[in-house]
Amino acid sequence: MKKISIIAAAIALCSCSATKTTDAAVDLNGEWDIVTVDGTAVDTTKTEFRPTLGFETAKDNVFGCAGCNSINGKAKVDAAKQTISFSEIGTTLMLCANMEYEQQILKALESVKGYKAGKGCVELTNGSGKAVLQLKKKQ
Repeated sequence: MKKISIIAAAIALCSCSATKTTDAAVDLNGEWDIVTVDGTAVDTTKTEFRPTLGFETAKDNVFGCAGCNSINGKAKVDAAKQTISFSEIGTTLMLCANMEYEQQILKALESVKGYKAGKGCVELTNGSGKAVLQLKKKQ
């Protein structure tokens, strides 16, 4: 029960509005924790490593961890249109005890077409504008 309370508190702290803000530009550069996948909070007790994504927009690079394996590839970000185009995404091939989030994160990445700002986080969205990954900036 204590774990559920902690997870619920974490979701409340990092929840963000789905409203697109036009007055605040989103800078994707840097590293982000993946906090939800398809609306479900990531339980890091069920991952080998903390799931993350990082962006180097000037170099069109994306990197991170899907919970077990490292992620590397290209991410073309159009800040004016708030779109992202991923390509050449590859992962390492480790096998971990629990790969629950691994496949969900990689599948969600395949559907990402854009992003929108929220309060304290960023949502990566599919072609319909639905949030498939929610990211919170690493401190």
